[in-house]
Amino acid sequence: MKRVAFAVAAVALLILLAVNDLQAAAGPGGPGGRGGRGGEFPNPLLRLFDADNDGSLSEAEIANAAAKLKDLDTSKDGKLSAEELRGAMGFGPGAGGRGAPGGAGGTGPGGMGRGGPGGAEAGSGAFSSNPLPKDDAEKKILDALEEMRKGPRYANVSPTDGRLLRLLTESVGAKTVVEIGTSTGESGVWFALALRTTGGKLYTHEIDAGRAKIAQDNFKKAGVAEIIAIIQGDAHETVKQHKGPIDILFLDADKEGYIDYMEKLLPIVRPGGLIIAHNINQRMADPRYITFITETPSLDSAFLLPEGSGVSVTMKKR
Repeated sequence: MKRVAFAVAAVALLILLAVNDLQAAAGPGGPGGRGGRGGEFPNPLLRLFDADNDGSLSEAEIANAAAKLKDLDTSKDGKLSAEELRGAMGFGPGAGGRGAPGGAGGTGPGGMGRGGPGGAEAGSGAFSSNPLPKDDAEKKILDALEEMRKGPRYANVSPTDGRLLRLLTESVGAKTVVEIGTSTGESGVWFALALRTTGGKLYTHEIDAGRAKIAQDNFKKAGVAEIIAIIQGDAHETVKQHKGPIDILFLDADKEGYIDYMEKLLPIVRPGGLIIAHNINQRMADPRYITFITETPSLDSAFLLPEGSGVSVTMKKR
């Protein structure tokens, strides 16, 4: 544990030194010339390792730091380059250039442009809240989520992202939610918080049998297994079984596959339905997907939570 903590501290120092260089290079317009409130940066150490976005590093997050650093090696050469580090922190132009300056928190197809004082930094950390259970069943689900975060996690949404999923699902009265990428089930439980109220069901696709088994156990512990169906296999094939209509489609699997999932499922997303995509940031987002959701006239997209993993919310117009 001490060895891991020391390694993280050393990396943190390198990151902070890199930030100083990047700030100086970025100029008054902010990182990568994105505009907005120049000179204000989220803490880069937290940005990289704070999986639940609670503003601190837990023992589990410190222990997972090595795996997180390995994920940042996008070239898979066993090294972390300055470019990979800049991309992980959201600095630099990213794929396709700077992107449109946009309005508050807006993005163009080429990159994540913030623009204006209403961007991520303007309100980052200003307010916070925690979900409050309205009944015993909801308390059981929230308690189960807390326990899940102590066990095997792999790639899961943060609590902030999960709450967004719950709010959107319950707000639109979703009856059918399709998720690509179950992992160990945290996002599924957030969806279930809403679906138990709307009377809906989640169909979640997972290619890894081990993760699917962990997720199934987690759903049972949370008391929501009856409203969640796990479909195991390659989602590029298994999604063909859906006939629609889909109220919410959540993409959180292979990023380069988002386009294929959209082509197969968008026709059966109902008018007014939502497509939510996770990990929409400069390091992970497929530029083709960004172009698709921002340049298709029948879609309207917004980009949220850029200070975290990044989420896009796209509405299929009526």
